[in-house]
Amino acid sequence: MALFKRKRFVWNEPWFFQQRIRTTKSWFNLILFLVIAGTAVSASFYASAPPGQPKNWVEIIGMGLGLAGALWWMFDGVETRRQAVLLEDSIVVGGDMGKYSSPTTYKLSDIKGFAIVLPEESKWPEPALFFHYEGEEQAIGIESKAGLTRVAQAVHDVGKPIRLDGWEPDQGSEFKKLYQWESDSKNPVSESVMETLPEGTPGIMNASGILIAIFKQCWALGLWLALTIYLGYYGYQNWNNLGIVRFALLIMIPIGTLFVAGTYTDRIATAATSMGLTQMAIDQMRKRSGVQIDLDAEELVPIEILETEQVEKTIQMIYEMGFLQVDRNAKTLLFEGKKQRWSIPASAITSLKMEEIQTGTPGQSAMGALNYFVFIKFLADEEMEFAIRHSQRDFGEFNDVKRAEGAVEVYETIESILV
Repeated sequence: MALFKRKRFVWNEPWFFQQRIRTTKSWFNLILFLVIAGTAVSASFYASAPPGQPKNWVEIIGMGLGLAGALWWMFDGVETRRQAVLLEDSIVVGGDMGKYSSPTTYKLSDIKGFAIVLPEESKWPEPALFFHYEGEEQAIGIESKAGLTRVAQAVHDVGKPIRLDGWEPDQGSEFKKLYQWESDSKNPVSESVMETLPEGTPGIMNASGILIAIFKQCWALGLWLALTIYLGYYGYQNWNNLGIVRFALLIMIPIGTLFVAGTYTDRIATAATSMGLTQMAIDQMRKRSGVQIDLDAEELVPIEILETEQVEKTIQMIYEMGFLQVDRNAKTLLFEGKKQRWSIPASAITSLKMEEIQTGTPGQSAMGALNYFVFIKFLADEEMEFAIRHSQRDFGEFNDVKRAEGAVEVYETIESILV
């Protein structure tokens, strides 16, 4: 028996999905329980106050609210966002709050079939995977990022029937239908030039640009770290006089600012850094001789080139990086990179296709990602094949849609000289 079961698919429920589909009666019972428990604690603190001294209402009310909040967290809070893991023989669903969560396991052998129901059908706020288990109805919310068709295909692949309106099992990828080209020529012309740049050629990076990029990428997290150290020192110096409110703030402020700094770094700083590095590379290439691409043109596509065996690996080795451009008049694909310079006429290209590549566990797993590559075959001294990925980061969340848009730009750029 394997030590760990292989995950077939992972997805997250939308935030508070279970709370939003809860019945009014269940909400009433939960709130009534929390109010009784919180009131009892506040009453006990009120009764235990020394006679003749002013009541500490902040403490009396705060302890009641604190207990009610702790009880809610234990019974309901850990389920605010559950994660579903599809295994070979079961679905395991649980909150993502570590040891405080209690995962539930549904054996696939005890489930006859599934359905993905949409909000207009179920009146729930989000799509959900619906099934019966041990005589009871069960629903697992599906976050939009997971993709309904991907969830459906994953369930189908473990051998269970599933219904999703407008979907059929094993539908061909739209990319294979829309983004695929093959040469009609039986004897493509071998005129490609793949030149290694001579020693002494200026690189695409310089020390000052790298230092600026590091600052752009890290300043928000550095500021958070400095604030956290200061708050820790403040708490240490005033430990005996903190009180409940300041103690809570000393915990909440670092957590909140870490979230803000992390979000800023991922969605803004990374894009700004990427754009800065791109401009630095262009400026460095201006110092080179024999550059074939127009460095001032808008149709300059920053790319990373990988050997084909690297694309499915979680940790990938980049073969080359640089800029792609087409000369439509000469029908030639040009590349200027870190170490190489290519010139590939359209007549030497034998095939072009865009593919969706899954690395790690499919779905929303921490180690999984859906990448999009353009695979190109062409003739040089021999037939070559590489995978090309758009390398420019944009502002906002870097999700599957943006990765796909980057691949479409690469594909359409090359395709423009093939038609």
